Amino acid sequence: MRVLIVAVVLMVTFALHAETTPLDSLLERRQYFQLREALNKDHQKDLPQHRRLYLQAFTHNFFHELESSNAVIDRIFRQYSRQFSDKELGKLLGKRIDNHVKLFQYSAAHQASELLLSKYGHTLNEEDRKDVLNSDIIWKGLVNVPAQRTLVKQDTRIYYLRDRAGLINVPTTFRDSTYDFVFDTGANLSVITESFAAKAGLDVMNVVFKVRAITGIEVDAKLGVARQLKLGNIEVENVVFIVFPDSVLSFAGGAYKINGIIGFPVIEQLQEVRIDKAGFIEVPREAVNKSIRNFGIDELTPVINIGVNSDLLPFTFDTGAQITDLNEPFYLHYKADVEASGKLVDMQQGGAGGYATSKAWRVPATRFMVGGDTITVPNLNVKTSSANSKDRFYYGNLGQDVMSKFSELVINFKYMYVDFVK
Repeated sequence: MRVLIVAVVLMVTFALHAETTPLDSLLERRQYFQLREALNKDHQKDLPQHRRLYLQAFTHNFFHELESSNAVIDRIFRQYSRQFSDKELGKLLGKRIDNHVKLFQYSAAHQASELLLSKYGHTLNEEDRKDVLNSDIIWKGLVNVPAQRTLVKQDTRIYYLRDRAGLINVPTTFRDSTYDFVFDTGANLSVITESFAAKAGLDVMNVVFKVRAITGIEVDAKLGVARQLKLGNIEVENVVFIVFPDSVLSFAGGAYKINGIIGFPVIEQLQEVRIDKAGFIEVPREAVNKSIRNFGIDELTPVINIGVNSDLLPFTFDTGAQITDLNEPFYLHYKADVEASGKLVDMQQGGAGGYATSKAWRVPATRFMVGGDTITVPNLNVKTSSANSKDRFYYGNLGQDVMSKFSELVINFKYMYVDFVK
């Protein structure tokens, strides 16, 4: 059983304007690993300064260099704004909003959203404008909420259990009560049901906004703030939660329910998490630096550059997904092989708000090069269409069927790498 918990669309996805260089093509296709490599090559030194800065604003954002991204964006607006179209300047403001949100600077995110809508709103299509307006309901609602703060006093070991859907659950303490919450890098924001928000003593705001589920259905949600929660002896302050009606996180006719989810913003601020097969999550007091640099973040979605067959391809990855999915770009890249070896099947995906069914090819075996080892995963589904923007750009979503081949998964947000340990 696989449950896709939340596919929250809170940021704006902008379509790039007409390409001007091969590097713009890489940006349009969100091939950030290739783009970073290309920008570092000597033959790119003749790239005009304003174009280099433009590309760097996006790569800094993707590789979690948030202050650097904002500094570049500010420089462009100060020195080079006349060399860019309104549409390009609007895209840069979209990245500035994303940077501020990840830095928990909600007031600045709100101000940047207002500027985008007032000065560059004419460059947005109807869907993008709607997303900016919807997201700004959140940032405006949080303007008086202090930044999230995490205190890791010492090396910490947290015991976890897998629920009936195979999802990792960790004990999460609010005040004097402890509940099992899903621990999920694929959840863009932390999530809680209305009943557990009351039990946990969250400050629930009268702020209503729309969350788009994987099926495309829009669900009404509210904001809640936990002034403090604990994961083991780790203290996290001012944690923002999306508060859903209980029914949204109830599946299989109520047979399976989720109380809450510890999502990306909390996990990222731990700096490094080590998830082992023995049932423990370890968080070191100090993140460890390694030479690996295979990790990025697209808006609030983790991305890993991973070996597939004979290629190096970007995949999203999700500790809450049991099974790896292969997306439309994978199908187009390997179309002849997929259709020759696979068979057509109906693929069902579930998420907050319901289920969707689409056609997919099931291929007998896919080779991944992970952590210096080659592993083969049988019977993966290859999507022939895209349900959301991430499906259009990334070759798949890495799940537990790959991660479980290793004794430990290391996710490092400080030095931006993912490692797999045998």
